[in-house]
Amino acid sequence: MSKHILNRKSRLNLKRIHELQVKHVAQVSQIDRFALYLGIRVDLRLQWDS
Repeated sequence: MSKHILNRKSRLNLKRIHELQVKHVAQVSQIDRFALYLGIRVDLRLQWDS
């Protein structure tokens, strides 16, 4: 019985870790997209000023 509870807790912990990893990847990709957007805006602005 205790082994079953331990396995269940381990699976829940793994699920939580996976959810956090997915959230982290989503946040990083969102930051990357924003940085890319800013980079394009700055680049276009520099080209426009030239």
